[in-house]
Amino acid sequence: MTDILIAGAGISGLVTALCLHRAGFSVRIHERAQKLEEAGFGLNLQPYCVKLLYELGLESEMNEVGIRNNKAVLYSRHGQFIHQDPRGLDAGYKWPMYSIHRGRFQQLLLRHVREEIGAEVVRLGQKLVSFRSQPHYVEVDFVNSITGEFNTERAKVLLGADGINSTVRKILYPDEGLPLWQGITMWRGVTYMDKLYLDGRTMIFVGNPDDRNLIVYPVSEELVNWAFTVRIEEPGIRPAPMTTDWHHLGHIEDVLPLLSDMKLDFLDIPNLISSSIIVNQFHLTDRDPLPRWTYDRVTLIGDAAHPMYPHGGNGCSQAILDARDLVLAFRAHGITPAGLEIYDQLRRPVLKDSILAAREFGPDKILKIIDERAPFGFQNLSEVISSEELDKIFSVYRKQVNWNVEKLNQELPLF
Repeated sequence: MTDILIAGAGISGLVTALCLHRAGFSVRIHERAQKLEEAGFGLNLQPYCVKLLYELGLESEMNEVGIRNNKAVLYSRHGQFIHQDPRGLDAGYKWPMYSIHRGRFQQLLLRHVREEIGAEVVRLGQKLVSFRSQPHYVEVDFVNSITGEFNTERAKVLLGADGINSTVRKILYPDEGLPLWQGITMWRGVTYMDKLYLDGRTMIFVGNPDDRNLIVYPVSEELVNWAFTVRIEEPGIRPAPMTTDWHHLGHIEDVLPLLSDMKLDFLDIPNLISSSIIVNQFHLTDRDPLPRWTYDRVTLIGDAAHPMYPHGGNGCSQAILDARDLVLAFRAHGITPAGLEIYDQLRRPVLKDSILAAREFGPDKILKIIDERAPFGFQNLSEVISSEELDKIFSVYRKQVNWNVEKLNQELPLF
């Protein structure tokens, strides 16, 4: 019988499989999709998860497919410089921060899973429909999405890594309903550039995350990710009007008029958007923190456990850290309900703070403050916001999401 069955072959499911295999446990992944294609946009990997990825032996390949970003720079919608925040090695960490194309990163992980664990370890076209915890194992029912054939698998534990629309979570919390929304929609795209802007290692934030906000960063030496958010309804948390679909196609002609007044001296924003090879549109959603992730022999990881807004670039990195703490818990307590409870206690309180911090726009709230205080621009930034207030906002956020340079640099390796 397999030790651990993982539902979902996204980033969290694949990294978790690699970590658990490296720790000596047997794993198997069931994924509802028939094929895992190189799709998606950019994501950010913070140093605290890069440390773990390096321990898995992925450093050279990450350097090939991603970008080591060294700073985040904030601008007003008029193109006025506000603040520069160092990232990765430039912030004092022993490990860099990466920006990377999600699809390329997923394919990298998938290849390693198949090479290191086995070619058949990832079973595609398997949609989870139900599960039952027994005294010594969990039974999990799947249906083949093409043939309709049912099959039942057994494992010591089940990890739900099936995303924001998680079936595992829905079974555990049948009354939760749709993801939550605060009235903001997002367009995302990727654009090829012959020459990257500035030093080719810089994240750009422009505008106001509570109104109109543009985020731009390179994900390779020739590919730039952009995301544009717009408030289309009044603030306030309520159920989203529809299921979150990150693959819903958007239209460039809908985006361009909304950012016509945004300016940057070093980047042609309209050309960046109009040259995009793909544009998707979806509502920005999350879910409330749960009172518990673990029930007997079943638990949640990644976006199934803690979907959050992208403010701060923390979501994927935290999903990867779930794998680390699962290994620690299983080493101490075995592949048991007690091990899952320890994992729950290690991770859930931290992620509750991260979810709530992202709802308040994370460190991006600086842009909101300045846009509200100086909507027509400013002559002197210090008259709008003090350096002390700027530093405090970043300091508070780092504490909320547990970004601690000294602590991480001294942390022992997992493997």
